[in-house]
Amino acid sequence: MAIPPVEAMPIPTGAPKTGFMIESMVTATAHNIRAELDGKAPAGKATWNAICLADMGDTGIAFVALPQIPPRNVNWFSEGKWVHLAKVAFEKYFIRKMKKGTSEPFYEKYVMNMLGITKLK
Repeated sequence: MAIPPVEAMPIPTGAPKTGFMIESMVTATAHNIRAELDGKAPAGKATWNAICLADMGDTGIAFVALPQIPPRNVNWFSEGKWVHLAKVAFEKYFIRKMKKGTSEPFYEKYVMNMLGITKLK
């Protein structure tokens, strides 16, 4: 889904998206398709919350922006070797989830909700 630019640019570009933000949009879309099939009005709306672990060799950056496009309720950023290690651990966790066919285990959803990071409004 294209998000309009936040400000005017010489070259028209949309706002960048993180994986979690895309998951939020896809979840809203899936819920809305189900609602349409059931004869109900679509009500799912993505939060556009952003979570990112960006690996850069043996270091990296991590950020949380709730929502990604200002005004934000949460804006957190950190960097260091721990991000690289967290990214490696996340990749192993993610591959395991996909091999098992589990997109969102209950404990993952529980922890994210505890942190106030949700996919749907």
